[in-house]
Amino acid sequence: MTDATLPTEPLRAEHRDLLPHLQGLETIADEVDRWDADEAAHVLGEIVEFLRGHLVPHARAEEQWLYPAVEDAMAAPGATATMRADHAEIVSRIDRLADTAATVATQWPDNRLARDLTHQLVGLSAILLLHFRKEEEVLLPVLDTTLGPEDAAALFARMAHEAHR
Repeated sequence: MTDATLPTEPLRAEHRDLLPHLQGLETIADEVDRWDADEAAHVLGEIVEFLRGHLVPHARAEEQWLYPAVEDAMAAPGATATMRADHAEIVSRIDRLADTAATVATQWPDNRLARDLTHQLVGLSAILLLHFRKEEEVLLPVLDTTLGPEDAAALFARMAHEAHR
């Protein structure tokens, strides 16, 4: 089966669309110490807006629909608990980044704040990339072997509705 014919291709395509944004967090982290206050506020605001507007709804949809489907396919209730824990940590880190970004206007430039932001961005990138890898290499293959095209289409339609509500 080619990637284009895998039942999970719609989710894999969504991951491919999100991936450059996640990988870009490390690149942005390398630039933090060169920002002025306006640029820092602007860039961090865009990052937080993207993460909360796209990534968090994506995670919510996975928890509502994808993970139960994987657990059913595996006949293993709770098998995705570690993925849910990843989501909780990711949301916590996004919230922390948002809180830190809110201090930029009054504290920039500050070497400790810049270092903290760099660490936050690199850490968030790492956990997100690992999480996506686990989905792509562990969870989605389970569904590729158990879901038919109609069931997969229905699953991803429910996920899309959840993510955009």
